[in-house]
Formats: sequence, structure tokens, C-alpha cells
Amino acid sequence: MPRVKTCVKEDTGKVALVEHDLPDPGPGQALIRTTLTTICGSDIHICDDIPEVPLGMPMGHEGVGIVEAVGEGVERFSPGDKVVACCLMSCGSCDRCNDDQMGICETLGAPMNLVFGAQGEAFICSGADHSLARLPKGVDDRQAMFVADVLSTGFGAIERAELRAGQSVAIFAQGPVGLCATLGAKHYGAEPIIAVEGLPERREMAKRLGATHVVSPGNAQEEIMKITGGRGVDVAVECLGKQETFENCCKVTRLGGTVSSVGVYAGIPSLSLPTDGSFVHRKIVTTFCPAGARRLEYLLDLIETGKVDPTPMLTHDSTLANIVESYDQFRHRHDGVIKIAITM
Repeated sequence: MPRVKTCVKEDTGKVALVEHDLPDPGPGQALIRTTLTTICGSDIHICDDIPEVPLGMPMGHEGVGIVEAVGEGVERFSPGDKVVACCLMSCGSCDRCNDDQMGICETLGAPMNLVFGAQGEAFICSGADHSLARLPKGVDDRQAMFVADVLSTGFGAIERAELRAGQSVAIFAQGPVGLCATLGAKHYGAEPIIAVEGLPERREMAKRLGATHVVSPGNAQEEIMKITGGRGVDVAVECLGKQETFENCCKVTRLGGTVSSVGVYAGIPSLSLPTDGSFVHRKIVTTFCPAGARRLEYLLDLIETGKVDPTPMLTHDSTLANIVESYDQFRHRHDGVIKIAITM
């Protein structure tokens, strides 16, 4: 039973670095010694807006590391393997997993099948055979970290919309998930790719990652209609988790188009459909992070073959010892931060 330092939810809106004992891995589990982690927007929601996550809960669900020990029944991994863990753990055998909906695994209790503790020196991953992937030789920790959550989530928003090459897309909010959706839109051949963002550094990053146009939130509807000749976009992606942004997505989507909602609405009690009819004859889809080992391997292959490079989003570096300060920086978007690479 190793004793490790881990970031925990100390109070609403507050984290702390503490020492605690990790159990030895049980059946189907792996103990991962962390080499790199990061902070996600979902971590802020968990800390600030979701009281169901109790105080003292280990934080972090994006982790790269080395397998230190495995429990009974783990067949695909051995101590010493360099791996990335999916943020959502999967058993691989329940009805949902068999339907390739591994992010909502019934056995591991979705939606609480999130990996907890990746912001620590080590963490336990359940369903290891179905929730981990080895790093290819051509992929380093900083690249692999993205496939745990944000790259899969951003790509998933595009995939769920069934966007085809040559179709137009507007992506509202260029935080890490929105930027990954921009990457996904470029990968799948969208044209034009319209990013909606107000922060200068994120506007520039959107252009770097594939946006053909960047418009401000204040006049997004007018500008998107101008770019599309008054038609509207084939797909609009909501990445912010706000009622106003969701409504704007509906308004700029053409008749018969798709609104793909991937934003986390944890800060608001409900989401309403606009009553002006802008949602009529539009398809609205929601998604979370597509999960499972095959998903990780697919994204790792895109990175290894040079088809996708998410690493420009790593704007800052930190260490586990400074994670409280890193949370403050990420929460308040200080110094142009987008993603922080946190080493042990």
C-alpha cells in the first residue's frame, strides 16, 4: 500500500495537496505511477459546482504514467508499461460497453466512472484492460496526455454531429475542448471552420489549429451569417456550457443542420430550448468524452502519424508541489493559460 501525495477537493472552490495511502490494485485494476497530469475545466466544475463529489476526493482524470502493479485478471498490461488512462473507466463487458458506449459503463457506475486521483504521484485505474493504452514509441507524455479527455471530447463533438468533409462548422468557445473540436473539424475536412472566441490568445490558437475564421462572441450571429452567405452553418458546436451560447448555436445553424452540445452545464440548473423556433428542424445532439482503449489507440495513432498535433495548447508548465497555484491560474485564466503540463 503506497503512500502518495495527491491533490484533493478540500472545500468548495478549494484544493489542497495531501498525503494518503493508496490501496493495492484489486481485480481488474492497475496502479499507475504518474509522470504527467494536467487540470481540466471539469476539475473546476467538480471543485466548484458539483456537491455530489465529496470533500477529500482525489482530483484529476488526465494522467500519463508507468504501470507499477496490476490486480488479478489484468491481461493486457504489466509493470513497467508506459500508459495513458482514459478519463472514464470501462469494464468492457456490460451492455453499454458492448454497445461501444464505454464512457457510460454500467458496471463502474457512470457518471461516477471518472478516474479520480491522476493529479497525484500515483492513482488506481479500474477496468485497466479496457481503460488504458500503451504509448507508441513515437508519442511522448505531453502528446499522450491530450487523448485522456479533451482531444477525445473535442473530436467526439464533431463526430457525433456526423460532420462531413466540405461542410461548414461554427465552434463556440475556444477553451481546451473547443480548440480540440477545431482540430477535429480540420482533421475531418470541414470548410469553413468558424471559431467564436473573445480572448486574444485563444483566438490566435484557434487560427493556429485550423480555424479559417475567428469571430467575436458579441457579433457572432451576424458574422457567421455573413461568412455563410446567410445560410447558416451545417454544424454548430457548443463548448462553453451557457444558455446564451446554446441559443446562439441554434440561431446560426441552417435548417436541417446539427447543434452538437459538449459544454458542461454544471453551473446552471437547467437548459431551455429557445422559443423563437430557431431549434425547429435542427438536430440537437449531446455528447461526453468517447472512452475505451480502442478510442485512446485511435487518437494516439493520429498523433504518432502526424495527422494531429494538440501540443501547442500546452502553454504552461508546473509541478505537483505547485498545483494549488496552478488551479488558481487555470480557474482565472491568468497569463494566457490554456493547458498546464504538471510533472511530479
